Amino acid sequence: MQQFFRFLKNLFLLVLTPAVIYLLLNLIGAIIPVNSGSNAENGKIKIYLIQNGTHTDIVLPVSNKILNWQETIPESRFPVPGETAYYAFGWGDLEFYRTTPQWDDLQLTTAATSLFLNTPSAIHVTRMDFPEKRNHIQLSLSEVQYRKLSEYILKHFETDKNGTPVPLDFSYTQDDLFFASRSSFHAFRTCNTWVNSALKYAGLEACLWTAFSQVIFWKYS
Repeated sequence: MQQFFRFLKNLFLLVLTPAVIYLLLNLIGAIIPVNSGSNAENGKIKIYLIQNGTHTDIVLPVSNKILNWQETIPESRFPVPGETAYYAFGWGDLEFYRTTPQWDDLQLTTAATSLFLNTPSAIHVTRMDFPEKRNHIQLSLSEVQYRKLSEYILKHFETDKNGTPVPLDFSYTQDDLFFASRSSFHAFRTCNTWVNSALKYAGLEACLWTAFSQVIFWKYS
């Protein structure tokens, strides 16, 4: 019996220790600022970050003088074509996106695989008109910052020989699309890590590293 309890104790520590280390790394990464003091308020180009408590998207105007996203992702690609003001860009685990349109659909095997293995990823593009109605942050970017942010997003699309993003064969609604992505997903490169890295790449205020959406929003609160 004593050996059994010792086994349970060791098993508990084996499971708990990586989780504690992971949370500690998140804490350290969150409190180390990157691009501290960068100005995201006085630029002329308004963008948004939106989140649902676990996942963050970057919302950009469909078209401006710097970039017309419809040249990359035409409206005709959507299940039902139509005009819109913004595209929201999210990134994440391909299988999670494919099998989990709602959190009620989440399977333990999908969650475990995406966290503990290097898995294929996808970019989720959603068209929307009023991101202000969601839990959001508004940022005002300079032209240079916007170019860098767009460049970061574009370089993560997997493209064909013509440079066209490779579409995937599923969507949730008439207003969204999925595309193959070049990079892989794992516990240290999550959907929120991707957004935080995008902010860093664009010269915007961010943290060294995070896996959580709340940390990104905390930076701009």
